[in-house]
Amino acid sequence: MNSAIKWLHRRAAGSPTRRRFQGGLAVLTVLTLAATAFGGGQAAAQDEKVEELTIWFAREYTVPSQERLDAFTEKTGIKLKVDVQPDDNLFAQLIRMKRAGLKLPDVVHLDGFLRPVVAEAGVVVPIQDVVDQWEKDDPESFAQTYAANWQEGMWDGKLVGMANTASMEEIYFRTDWLKEAGVTGAPKTWDDVLDFARAIKKVQPDSVPFGWWAQRGAGANHVFASMTAMGVKFDGSIPNLQSEAGQYWINWVQTLAREGLASSEAIAWNDDNMRGGFVGSNIGMMLDSAPTALDAEEAGLKPGEHFNLVPMPTSRTGSDQDGVITAPARTFFITADADGRGAKDEAGLALRFLMDPDVALELMLAGADPHRTAAVLDDADALKQWVPAWRPENVAAFAKMGVFPVDTDFPSAEDVMERLNEFVVSNPDKDPAAVAAEWQAKFNAVRKP
Repeated sequence: MNSAIKWLHRRAAGSPTRRRFQGGLAVLTVLTLAATAFGGGQAAAQDEKVEELTIWFAREYTVPSQERLDAFTEKTGIKLKVDVQPDDNLFAQLIRMKRAGLKLPDVVHLDGFLRPVVAEAGVVVPIQDVVDQWEKDDPESFAQTYAANWQEGMWDGKLVGMANTASMEEIYFRTDWLKEAGVTGAPKTWDDVLDFARAIKKVQPDSVPFGWWAQRGAGANHVFASMTAMGVKFDGSIPNLQSEAGQYWINWVQTLAREGLASSEAIAWNDDNMRGGFVGSNIGMMLDSAPTALDAEEAGLKPGEHFNLVPMPTSRTGSDQDGVITAPARTFFITADADGRGAKDEAGLALRFLMDPDVALELMLAGADPHRTAAVLDDADALKQWVPAWRPENVAAFAKMGVFPVDTDFPSAEDVMERLNEFVVSNPDKDPAAVAAEWQAKFNAVRKP
C-alpha cells in the first residue's frame, strides 16, 4: 500500500490535468429538507428524521449544480454535503483517515484504476444490492445505463463501483491537410494511421505529423489504450509484449520516431504539449478525448472542414479485428462508513442521481467526460450541445468499450509503462523482439510475490 501512496504523490507532483476546465477546492453544503422518494413517491412527514450524505468529488466540474442538488433533497429528504478534493491526493487521504479511525465520506469519486486498491484496503463496499434495487425500482432509467458502468466497477468478482464516465482516446486528424495530400476518409487500421501521418509530413513538412508524447511522470493512459486497441493482451495490468500484437505496438511507436512522424522532443512532451500543438495547428494527428474538440473549435478549426475525430482502430492491418477500445474511467464508490452507519441505501439513491440524464448533460457541458447513459448519448440534440464533432460511430465505440487493464499492481506497472514508452521512442532502430524481451522481464518483476 505504501508504494501506491508514493505513486499517487508522484502523480500529484507531475501529472497535468486532462480537462478543459480546472476547479479549485470548493465546499458546497445542501441544507434543504424535503419530501418525496427519488423518482416518485409520497411526501415524508415533516418530523421524520432526514438523512445526510457526504460526497467527495475529484474535480469541481464533476459536481452537479446547486439547483440539481437542491432538487435531489426535495425528492428524497436527504441532505447532501459535497466536498471537492484533488483526486491525486484523495486515495492517500482516505487511507490515512481509515487508519486513524476518522469518519469517511459516504460516497467518493476516484479514478477507476484505484478500484483494486480501495477495495483491497476495505475503504469501499460492494454495491450489487443497491444496483439491483435501482433496477427493480426504476427499470426504465436503469436500462439506459451502459453495461460498462458495471463491468468496469468489478473487482475480485464483486461490483464495488459505478464507473459512470470514461476518457476515451480517439484519433484526431487534420482533414484539410490530408485533402491537400489527396487523402480522404478516416484511418481504418493502425497501418492507415501511419500512412495518414506520412501524407501530412509530405504537405506540411514544418509540422509534427503525429503528436505522440513520452514524458515520464505524466501518465500512460494513451499507451495502455493504444495497446489494447492493437490487440495486446493483459494479465491484470501487465501486457504481453512478446506477442505479435506487443511487438507490433513497439514497432509502430518506433516507426513514428524513426520516420520523423513524431516530434524529436517527444520524450519531453506531455499531453498538454500534444493538445496545444494540435489546437495551435502545429500537429496533424493525435490521440485525445472528445472534449478537446471544443478547444479546437474555439481556435477556429471547424469539424469536418479542418479536423475530424474517429474511434481508435481495433485492427492492425485490416485483415482481422485484433483489439478492443478501453479507457480510464472515473468511478463512484460507497464507503465502508456509509455501510456501517446504515446509510448504504441512501448512498445508492445518490448513485442514481449522479446518472440522471439532466445531471449528466449538465456536467458534460461543464467539461466532464461523457456519461455512460443512452439517455444522453442517443440524443442528437444533447450531442450537438456537448461536442458537435461526435457522431454515431463515436458513440457506438464509447458504448461498447472494454475494461481498462488494472489490478493492484497498476501503480508499478504504469511506472514501467512510462519508462517503456520513453525507451521505445528513444531507440527506434532496436529490434522489437529484443525490446519486448527486455521489457517483459521488467513488467513481470512488478508482480508481488
